Amino acid sequence: MDLGETYQKDVSLRVSERRRLIAFWAGVSGLVINFFVCLVYTISGEASALLYAEVAVYAVFLSVIVWCAHSRYRVKEVFETSLLCVFAVFWGSTFVEGATGHTAAFDYPLVLFIPLFLVIMLDFKVLMSLAPVQAACVYFYTRNYAIESIGPNWTAADQSAYMIIMAAFSGFSFCALGIVSFARARADARMFDLVAEKEALASVDGLTGLMNRRSFMDNLRRLWTRQSKIEIAFIDLDHFKPLNDQYGHAIGDFVLCTIADRIAEVPGVMASARLGGDEFAVVLNTCAEAGAADKILADIHHAITADIHCEAGLLTLGASVGYASGVTLKQSLASMLRSADAAMRRAKSSRLGWVKFDPSVDNAALVSSTLEFELKAAIKNGQIKAAVQPIANAKTRQVVAYELLTRWTDSGFERDPSPKDFIPVAEKLGLLNDILWVTLDEALTHMQFDEQKLAVNVSPAQLLASDFLSSLEKVLARHGVSPSSITLEITEEVAFRNVDRNVAVLKEARALGMSIALDDFGTGYSSLSMLDTLPLDKLKIDQSFVRKSHQSEQSKSILLAAIRLAKQLGLQSCVEGIESREVAARVAVFGADTIQGYWIGRPQLVIHKVNELKAAS
Repeated sequence: MDLGETYQKDVSLRVSERRRLIAFWAGVSGLVINFFVCLVYTISGEASALLYAEVAVYAVFLSVIVWCAHSRYRVKEVFETSLLCVFAVFWGSTFVEGATGHTAAFDYPLVLFIPLFLVIMLDFKVLMSLAPVQAACVYFYTRNYAIESIGPNWTAADQSAYMIIMAAFSGFSFCALGIVSFARARADARMFDLVAEKEALASVDGLTGLMNRRSFMDNLRRLWTRQSKIEIAFIDLDHFKPLNDQYGHAIGDFVLCTIADRIAEVPGVMASARLGGDEFAVVLNTCAEAGAADKILADIHHAITADIHCEAGLLTLGASVGYASGVTLKQSLASMLRSADAAMRRAKSSRLGWVKFDPSVDNAALVSSTLEFELKAAIKNGQIKAAVQPIANAKTRQVVAYELLTRWTDSGFERDPSPKDFIPVAEKLGLLNDILWVTLDEALTHMQFDEQKLAVNVSPAQLLASDFLSSLEKVLARHGVSPSSITLEITEEVAFRNVDRNVAVLKEARALGMSIALDDFGTGYSSLSMLDTLPLDKLKIDQSFVRKSHQSEQSKSILLAAIRLAKQLGLQSCVEGIESREVAARVAVFGADTIQGYWIGRPQLVIHKVNELKAAS
């Protein structure tokens, strides 16, 4: 099936399916009615061998209708032919019964109405053709077999008038059915046309006439199941927005339509779509000879970048095209789409015009784009989990707090992404708060923070969110946790991004009862200068000081000076990177208030930590 197919075939299939259902249930209903008519005649004692033969013939034709409808075998032809045969058999047997004197008292109403039920589902043209046949049959049956029992004392003129009236009535009934059938067919055709038009509008880009994103993806999925190999290209126009802003939307729309026409006309393009804005996609003809894809892409790029003549003069646009090949049995459609997108991004960033996906070059970008794609779903699907790492009193070694961390579990990748992999992606996508609320809610649900505090890492971007503190308060209130149990850990980066706004938010947080800790102290260039600016309660001394402290007396002196600086400023100190008893003892002697590191405890998923605490108790 070609990707550019119209909806005519779809509409035709719907009509055929409706006809099939009508034929099936008409056949089933006919068999039921046939059985009951036979039963009535049998009970009344007026059944004859001819009647039973007639009933058997009806059953055969009706069964054929049901079987063909069920099997979808030539439904229309079989249905109409069988009904016409039943109609002929009915009148043939009726005349035979009349000629042999086997007519019953209620035969006459039957000859008027049973033919109507037999032909009610036929096409209006057939009904109109049968109308004179029905009228003639009724007239001759009435004259030869029924009139004497209906009006034996009528005059010849009365009998003739009655026969004509009944024949006309019966024939008109067929005409009326034909008119109704014609009106129904017209209404159905109009309805299907409207449905087809609506679906076409929903599947076609209103500006360019190409497929839109939804239609393109639907057709691509169908093609994926039918072909062994697919080649797809993503196209992004260069500098289209400045052109649109300079010349207006009318010129911009004209340019998009022109480019759409040029893409569709390139030989070897099987299907093309406008994905939105100035982005397009094409499926290449995979039946082309080997190496033809490069030529097709070169032709596409040349067609797009050729001069465009319009009211504004001569315009020229650049284009970035990336394409990828997908072997349907060895990879997924989603991975091929991501590969094509990665190639297009490389073409755009490097101004290469058009390129093919190269794993050795594009894999890094592909991993990044894949993380972006999967991270949103991971948050919704519960794959982002809360983890905690203990913080202990430097002298007693008792756990006094936990730092809230984030882990991505069951990711489906070869290895689960680490926070270093996905936290920058989350910040880029504006998802840090979403992750925080998910992990904080899980931690507060499963753990108690009455005696221990919970340290929460907060970025400058999160602080800038207008509803950050109010949302944080709502989460704490929902779990009955006091703000005094929360420590907000920030980095010195807050001094570079809207420092006044950040300081105001941090002061508001302190007013609510929260503590503020400066994380990774000593790793940047401005830590000392910001100590007087930021509203702080604690310094978290970076683990690099600890690692170097055993290498030289100078490094040990720097660590000691950092701890003393915190005390002189009235701040608590927390030394990170404690990985042995000896180091823990050393920093305790130096005067550190709290310590954190693998020796105190490694990060654990909250659910595992809860189970550990239950086992210990």
